[in-house]
Amino acid sequence: MGIIVFYDGNNATQGIVQTVEDVPGQDFRPVNNDQIRSAKLYDVRPGCEIRTYDSPSGNTDDDFCVVLVKRSHPEYVLDTFERTYEDEYVRVVFVRNNGLDGQISRIRIN
Repeated sequence: MGIIVFYDGNNATQGIVQTVEDVPGQDFRPVNNDQIRSAKLYDVRPGCEIRTYDSPSGNTDDDFCVVLVKRSHPEYVLDTFERTYEDEYVRVVFVRNNGLDGQISRIRIN
């Protein structure tokens, strides 16, 4: 079972906002709204999709980010949710409206 740790600073710094397992089917509002800016993925399973939304209902008419885990890693840092990129471990797609870091109001994990 993988672990996802959400932080209120970029580059997985400052305080931990929330920690969850990588169990599929999760759809929740963070315990502290509008604080999350980054995350660390601990052995998160390949195929895991982490979606973060500015919209509290998870609408895609505002900023959102989709992280697809391609390969597990003991400790992978997602330094921001405001960048589109791909490497051997993740594919990240960010759709900008007015900024997502520090504005995350809904998270879905599949």
